[in-house]
Amino acid sequence: MKYTKYLTSDDVRALELEIVSQDLKIFLTRELQRKIESDEFPEHDIIHQNAIINKSRNIAGLPIYVLEGDEDGYFHPAENAWHNGEFQLVFRRLSTIQFIEFVGDLIKDGYFGKGEINEYLEKDNVSFRFENNEDGELAVEVFPLDKVETETTPEHPNIRVVARRMDDALKRDDYAGVLHASAVIFETMAKDIVGIPTVQNQTLKWFFERYRKDSLLPSEILDYILSVYDLRSKEPLAGHGNTKAPEITKETAIVLSEMTKAFVRIEYTLHKEVSVKP
Repeated sequence: MKYTKYLTSDDVRALELEIVSQDLKIFLTRELQRKIESDEFPEHDIIHQNAIINKSRNIAGLPIYVLEGDEDGYFHPAENAWHNGEFQLVFRRLSTIQFIEFVGDLIKDGYFGKGEINEYLEKDNVSFRFENNEDGELAVEVFPLDKVETETTPEHPNIRVVARRMDDALKRDDYAGVLHASAVIFETMAKDIVGIPTVQNQTLKWFFERYRKDSLLPSEILDYILSVYDLRSKEPLAGHGNTKAPEITKETAIVLSEMTKAFVRIEYTLHKEVSVKP
């Protein structure tokens, strides 16, 4: 996004590799649906849906949808079907920056509490929270990476943190460390894309064919990702302790670092632009 309401340009750059999980987006969709449902006036649900859908579509740069009823104020069943389906995309279609802008608006509109959202963000291990600035206006705090690193867990690593570790390893000429970090990033991304509980404690090799099915990356790139993961197990000091010196070169490590970050961007861009269609 060129213009943001809650983030500075520095924040946008810092969050370039920040990933909000599909699990959280799906959960927030369900919570938002629960909050707008009315037992007393169920016919009003579609009006609330329409407002939220258009807010999301506007942030995503998509056309808004004008809801029109008949002379008695009722809506055709096709309208309800369209809105029910479109509502499922209000979070999922958004990039991380768009997600932050959308959630900020939902907080200001009273759909979610700031503390409620921050609790969910903490569980998702992302490196930003919603706070009030000195003027009392809603803003976003983006954590420095050293603070995130103290909070990250091996079970749910933050890709932004691991990418920084990969860059640091490259600066230290620790090329096996670059390989290790790259494999961690690919495995984390694959688990998020697949998004089912049974893979969360498994290695990438174990569920790679399922990832291949769910990924939108070309097969050549997926083959490359798998080769990187396999190499980590063989390269000295990349995956296991070893008395032999690593064989990976600086040139290979540089290419791996840049390719890893590029593939993450491409995968999530494809899922936002292609998988979740307007």
